[in-house]
Amino acid sequence: MRIKEYRKWAVMTCFLLIVWGLSAQYAVQGGKGTPLMAKNDTSNDIQVWMVYGMEGVEISYTSSSASHQWYRYRTRALEAEPISSTQQGNTSVITNLEEGWGYYVDDPGTMKKYVWLIDYSRYEFTPEALTVTGGVDPCRNISLNTTTEVPLIAYTTPIGGRQWLERSFDISYQTLQWEENSKMFSHRQVDTTLVNSVPFPITLKAPLVDTDYVLRGDQYARHFDREKQIHSDVYTTVAVEAHADTTLIVDPFSSGGDGLSAPATILFRAYANEPVAAGYTWIIYRADEENGAENPLVRYRGEEMEYTFTQAGRYMVELEVVDRQVVCINKDITFDIQISDSYLTVPNAFSPGTTPGINDIFKVSYRSLIRFNGWIYNRWGVEQFRWSDPSQGWDGKKGGKYVPPGVYFYVIEAEGSDGIKYKKAGDINILRSKTTQE
Repeated sequence: MRIKEYRKWAVMTCFLLIVWGLSAQYAVQGGKGTPLMAKNDTSNDIQVWMVYGMEGVEISYTSSSASHQWYRYRTRALEAEPISSTQQGNTSVITNLEEGWGYYVDDPGTMKKYVWLIDYSRYEFTPEALTVTGGVDPCRNISLNTTTEVPLIAYTTPIGGRQWLERSFDISYQTLQWEENSKMFSHRQVDTTLVNSVPFPITLKAPLVDTDYVLRGDQYARHFDREKQIHSDVYTTVAVEAHADTTLIVDPFSSGGDGLSAPATILFRAYANEPVAAGYTWIIYRADEENGAENPLVRYRGEEMEYTFTQAGRYMVELEVVDRQVVCINKDITFDIQISDSYLTVPNAFSPGTTPGINDIFKVSYRSLIRFNGWIYNRWGVEQFRWSDPSQGWDGKKGGKYVPPGVYFYVIEAEGSDGIKYKKAGDINILRSKTTQE
């Protein structure tokens, strides 16, 4: 046979075998309800079928061939034993089946496919009680368990391997969900599905409210209309979730620029899942000092805290929230506060009454000043203006009228948040036309 003809023959043969294999099929009937294909294990060429009760259970096989033999195996297909069947045309049927056996047909020219039978009534989930306890870390998770052992459901592959079917359970409970926009917690029902061959105990995220748990399952019981539902007692949670925000309260000594300028007054607000969360503690310490955390500047109890930072440096603000049973302490919230070093510069000229909004106010440029006093004199030493708020300035008027242009003198004394003391004195040039009117 030539190579080209051989390849054509091989392709046609494979095609015919595939068609033949597809035309051969199993059908399972009987028991209470409709049998369920629980798993199609294609890697082992076996279908796992589940019935409820073995009464009237039968398997039929239809092929393009009328010549085939049935077998069954317990441990592996190599040790299978032949069994009799009732055949009509190309379809054969086996009855009086036993649970926990594998069945298959030896059909010449067809790849072997296997069927494993499981009677779910022998593995039914019948819990008596559902218990909820704190997990390994009750502040983060809980453990859900049943007082009744859940039987494992297994099948044996044709080569003798042991495989387990997974059960699926639906679990419902209540918790809280943080809403950032409204700064509030809202109630939310959690519906989750657990899939595992050994489902219990179940570890779940700890709820933020006291709640009971509802367990439904499994999927096989649901299929046979025998699903169980069980409630736990109300679980008293200890888990704490905290959130916080800050508001910078602007005062006369807070100027613009990079970072925060002292004295910086900040309002800290805490939010948590009350009434589970029952205690709030704010801690402030110097992060730029050795052992600063061990010697805090402030320990304040309450949901809100207002604090004024008067010295330059780096600060850490920590929030601790404790539950009502004093089991869990949430320390997830921290703020890193940087108070900048001070500086002070003074201009030497301005033009009041000439270009409104542009260089028409004599103002200093500064940052992180905790004390300030300034005076302005004319050349005869007569005081023209005094101020104690560095964010303010002189508009060039005395008694409601612009002073004449010329040279004036300032004296400024100030102190920065970093401890630097400033004493500045110098001249100011008022630039304006003598004809400028009020």
